[in-house]
Amino acid sequence: MSDWSAATPSVVLIAARAAEARQAIAAIEASAARLAATIDFAAAATGLDAQGYADVLLVETAGADADLLTVVLDLIVDYAARGGAVIVSFPEIQLDEVAGALLGSRVELLCAPDIVERATAIAVALAGRGGRLREEGDESEAARLKRLNDEIARIADLLARLGRDATPPSGMQDRRRDFRAEADDGVIAPAEIRRAIRARRLRDQFFGDGLFEDPAWDMLLDLFAADLEGAQVSVSSLCIAAAVAPTTALRWIGRLTEAGLIARHPDPSDRRRAFMLLSSSARNDMRRYWQAMRRLGGPLV
Repeated sequence: MSDWSAATPSVVLIAARAAEARQAIAAIEASAARLAATIDFAAAATGLDAQGYADVLLVETAGADADLLTVVLDLIVDYAARGGAVIVSFPEIQLDEVAGALLGSRVELLCAPDIVERATAIAVALAGRGGRLREEGDESEAARLKRLNDEIARIADLLARLGRDATPPSGMQDRRRDFRAEADDGVIAPAEIRRAIRARRLRDQFFGDGLFEDPAWDMLLDLFAADLEGAQVSVSSLCIAAAVAPTTALRWIGRLTEAGLIARHPDPSDRRRAFMLLSSSARNDMRRYWQAMRRLGGPLV
């Protein structure tokens, strides 16, 4: 026996403006979830747990008061760390502030999304929390959720391992197996890396956008050039360097961070912003790769 009204997954919406709230509600309906409550940022700032249980917390930050937003972002980090499913939707103008606070947390970030992107994110979040119907049976709800969560974690771990196996790590496995590049102590000029970046973007001018998307490498090149220049790279700047949609770029930043290739460094003068930089191992590997390719006479792109 199933109780659809009780089983329908719920979403609590936090929104500052009516326009974004309407889009969020449309996305919730499209994902076949129900809106449990809509609250503003002043209420959210008093504590997320006080808003009642929901399968997903959807936050629309556009138009939020800056001070309240800072408080709520801090609460979101803690809420997600304790297992809460959170989706945060924000405009590009807030990219540095929101991503700077939430990168590295278990929060789905959507930059300037449409209704379809919101609905998709809600559906994925709900799928990760064990499905829609809670049917009565011998297995308790807690046991069923634990089993489903364990299975999801197992699949996620398998996909992560498959991804690592498919992509050689920064130590260049292929080079170790097939040849050893000779030591090259030559100086790598930032302009050399910038020329390679311009060459990569030149392809888009002749063949159109979207055919040569390689955001991970584009971001590593940009961070390597900035490292050589002694410059700092904001999250928004790195998203631009990725040459893909900001939401996609943020997911790649997350993957590169998990892989230990890049790191987030808070801005000491503004806690709402963060800079991204190469890890020490990635910096060394970029130098070794660049020197090896230069000695081989290969295309430096």
